[in-house]
Amino acid sequence: MSFENKVVFITGGTKGLGKAMAQAFLAEGASVAVNGRDKEAVEKFAGEFKGQKVLAFEGDISDYDVMEATASKVYEALGRVDILINNAGVVNPLVPSVKMKKDDFGKVIDINLKGTFYTTQIFGKRMVEQGSGRIVSIASQVALFGEKGFLPYAISKSGIMTMTRQLAYEWSRSGVTLCAVAPGFIKGGMNEGLIRKDVFVNYLSGRTPIGRMGTVGELVSTIMFLASDGAAYINGETIVMDGGMTGYTPEGLLDFMSKGK
Repeated sequence: MSFENKVVFITGGTKGLGKAMAQAFLAEGASVAVNGRDKEAVEKFAGEFKGQKVLAFEGDISDYDVMEATASKVYEALGRVDILINNAGVVNPLVPSVKMKKDDFGKVIDINLKGTFYTTQIFGKRMVEQGSGRIVSIASQVALFGEKGFLPYAISKSGIMTMTRQLAYEWSRSGVTLCAVAPGFIKGGMNEGLIRKDVFVNYLSGRTPIGRMGTVGELVSTIMFLASDGAAYINGETIVMDGGMTGYTPEGLLDFMSKGK
């Protein structure tokens, strides 16, 4: 798929999944702008892609004024943004809900939910004015059924799914469409620490009918499809990409019952 002459803005785009997306969009002809909270990562990204159609900005998506200023700089430099990818996010320390600290809960909601809305509104209002735009947000299959230890993360990602549906109703007649992707456990990105240990890889792989974790490349391909003209009629939807993990247990009731025979 070609993104020639398209301008893409990716939050959290300086490393991990965001960086992989930036590389993929660049390879398909797009101009890419990214932001990140880590100054060192932003500078490293800018240096690595020097000479290419790339802009990199330091900034936290939960700071409305910073993101408004960032959007103004992007539009001033590139003239428009055709595609917004809401990728930036954090996960909370994994603890039972009764032990969840107030500050840890607040940080996840501030970044994942408030920050994603701020960025969506800031870029979305400009897209409405220009009469076109595509917004793809990263949710999570954890938002669909919950997962012990992930309460604020699940709430934030569920909010992103609802926001996607709501804004699709509001903005589509102005040429701006939205969708989201809810990945399962991906072998990379924010799971980088987990996948260094085989015991976690084997456990997570066993929770899907496919029998493995997803790859960063598969997630990037899904995101790029949803951002492409080929997915223009997918609007307000969240695409679950979890290898069939949602609702699946390694041993079904019938299998369990058959053991008694």
